[in-house]
Amino acid sequence: MAGTRLVGIDLARLAAVAGMMAAHTVLWDDPAPGVVALVDGPPSTLFAVLGGVSVVLAARQRLAAGERRGAMRSTLARGAVVAVLGIVIAPLATAVFVVLVPFGVSIALAGLLLALPSWALAALAAVLWAAGGSLAAIARDRLPAALDDPAGPGDALLGAAVDVVLTGVYPVVTWLAYLLVGMLLARALLAARARGRERRALATAGVAGAALIAAAVAASELGVRLVAEAVLEQPAEAMRDSILMNAYGAAQGTEPAWQLVAAPHSGTPTDMARTVGIGLVAIALLGLLAASLPPRALRVLEPLRAAGAAPLTIYVVHVVLLSTLALAAPELSTGWGAWAAQLAVAIAIGAILVASRARGPLERLVGAAATRAAGPREPTAPARAE
Repeated sequence: MAGTRLVGIDLARLAAVAGMMAAHTVLWDDPAPGVVALVDGPPSTLFAVLGGVSVVLAARQRLAAGERRGAMRSTLARGAVVAVLGIVIAPLATAVFVVLVPFGVSIALAGLLLALPSWALAALAAVLWAAGGSLAAIARDRLPAALDDPAGPGDALLGAAVDVVLTGVYPVVTWLAYLLVGMLLARALLAARARGRERRALATAGVAGAALIAAAVAASELGVRLVAEAVLEQPAEAMRDSILMNAYGAAQGTEPAWQLVAAPHSGTPTDMARTVGIGLVAIALLGLLAASLPPRALRVLEPLRAAGAAPLTIYVVHVVLLSTLALAAPELSTGWGAWAAQLAVAIAIGAILVASRARGPLERLVGAAATRAAGPREPTAPARAE
């Protein structure tokens, strides 16, 4: 069993990876609109929010002991290893956009912010939430063409950095906001657990998430009409599908009206509100489920929990396996059957980890690098005799 782990968080991690698997397999078969709304965007952003949760959970012992520098070094190392893994597997990933490089960079930046009070994290998240989408859209539209056609190694390196931070599919300028939300959520859940109010905190998060979804949908409807009629000068209904199509990292235009459209992967304030809301609802529901189940039921769910506790390993296995199938047997790489097979592999990995009482191999690698970077634990002063 998971002991004192936040079991609902592990289940949410598995849900995020399963959702990304669906985005890579099911969307090719033109599924129902409801399926598209749930898997085109929300799984990867849930993964980002949970990344912020993991930053706090991994650093909490050192922070509680007053070892701020060690906690920061540890988190920087975690982010660096994740980013390097992304660079390594990118050439193998012919079928998906690999998220690990911007995710790792975002983790490293979050590590630099670990010691900030929650109000400061919230303020920074709000700024990135409000302005990040506009910055990404303007950068994609106006940056010099030389970055797309580098003249030398320096230009290539600069272009890669700009792509990761601003113009890529998962730009750090918006993804860091998701991690900051996760950090704030983790702090709130840990504080609530210490006071015996974890379920109330989860319910509050779920209600807040539902409110964000409703607000985002309403604002996006207004945005679709403004973009269609004021920017594109076309009827809204005729342009709805094209306006709401996957934006792959930034809104389709730089006009302010585009920032009201909650298109998947656009990073607009409404897209972030919708996806953060879905993430909060998912975390709340799975957390409440885990908190309500008896120990026997939780033992039955252990393979799922263990799979969720190894999201990096499962994500990399999924990316490599899916890309291999896309080249060798394309018919096995799309559709619900392909998704079910990928999910079965993930659960099988979880079962193996439970049977061996081990962590995921890539999680062990990241953990070892983080421990080494943090340095030795500071000795605790001996207790005084009464």
